[in-house]
Amino acid sequence: MATEINEKIQVGAIFRGSKIRPAWFVWEGRKYVVKDVTYSWYARDGNVTYCHFSVTDGANLFEISFNLNTVEWRLNKIWEGV
Repeated sequence: MATEINEKIQVGAIFRGSKIRPAWFVWEGRKYVVKDVTYSWYARDGNVTYCHFSVTDGANLFEISFNLNTVEWRLNKIWEGV
């Protein structure tokens, strides 16, 4: 079962043209290295576009998102021990 988090995070990402790949993120003072991006998708909320990523650190699954308008990252959900 997913736990809703919805907190701002710091993310190290690689931008190549229009493609974005998160490499790591920091949440609650701990750095998580992204071992794999399992899925990505775009969503709109009014005039705001978000790029969502399902990522794993090898032990947990996370949903993180990038707000293309404000250039902010958020940790949306976590599935622990997946």
